[in-house]
Amino acid sequence: MIGKTLYFYISVRFLKVLIAMVLGLGFLIVTVDFIEQLRKAANIDDAPLLSLYTVSLLRAPAFIEKAFPFACLFAAMITLTQLNLKMELVVARAAGVSASHFLLPISISAVLVGIFVATVYNPFAIRAFERSEDLSAKVLRQTPRKTSNATKRDYWIKQEDPDGGSSIINAQIARKGGRLLDNVSITRFNKDWQIIERLDAVQAIHRPGTWLLNEVVKIDTSGKNTNIGSMNLETRLTEDELLGISAKPDQVSFYKLRETSKRVEKSGTNGRPYMVQFHSLTALPLFLLAMVIIAATVCLRFVRFGQVGRMIMGGILSGFVLYTITSLITALGSSGVVTPALAAWAPGLVATLFGMSVLLHQEDG
Repeated sequence: MIGKTLYFYISVRFLKVLIAMVLGLGFLIVTVDFIEQLRKAANIDDAPLLSLYTVSLLRAPAFIEKAFPFACLFAAMITLTQLNLKMELVVARAAGVSASHFLLPISISAVLVGIFVATVYNPFAIRAFERSEDLSAKVLRQTPRKTSNATKRDYWIKQEDPDGGSSIINAQIARKGGRLLDNVSITRFNKDWQIIERLDAVQAIHRPGTWLLNEVVKIDTSGKNTNIGSMNLETRLTEDELLGISAKPDQVSFYKLRETSKRVEKSGTNGRPYMVQFHSLTALPLFLLAMVIIAATVCLRFVRFGQVGRMIMGGILSGFVLYTITSLITALGSSGVVTPALAAWAPGLVATLFGMSVLLHQEDG
């Protein structure tokens, strides 16, 4: 049986490596995203660099969250490799500590990290990302009107107008569950799908039955531009419909996913992706445990065989295969082929059982 001193020693080493990897990954993400923010703000005179860097800092936690499984895999591999190279695992085995015993500290640490990420880190990351969107909207609002039309816009909304026509709404940023749009371009059509006009607005605010457009430029079919301070555009879209269009599952807090799924279902939109995301976060501790077991299957005995590179590559490939299969099953769960709970829990459970079988075979033959 493993003692308390060895238990905490292995746990602390694993957590130190995990934290170092997360910090290193965070620095890389912030650097790359900051370069992207500079590109977006290239047309802004005297762009506030501090604000752009703050946007990157606030966006980083959401991206880091997606990489936690791989960080856990690599941290476990590095920890076990270091213990093996320093013969500490050999000494532990000689003292009667089995592989399952000295894997227990890393496994429990990974499970606790998974619980922390799902219940604490995820809401924090979502909140930080929302603040980054608010700050980004303030910065990009300074973009000159002549260049804003060439800016990439990520949100598309189609609505039926009360007069029988329709409108295609395109926004660069969607906030407040789709009720607040920034850098908006609206193309209006009549019943015969002929273009009536185009409206470019700095901001669109959804209110019951209407969009309030601010700082509008109206372009008619002849190409004439007319500046309008603000105007109202009628709409039949509800808040629940906008939520389903603009709020991606990974941008909704863990504690709001089930409520959001119900609201989206009521609006006639597919709400299963939100339940898949909820169950995926719930199953995250098991998934991280599976990553630890995969790392153990390739890193516990490689010193004995002297095949370091091949074993480590095998662990990395196994982790990527598991992640790919998980993504595939998640997509099936989102489309309704399998239930959300099965899509979220099955990959981690199967990988854990398979990894444990391999470990038992390695240890006992």
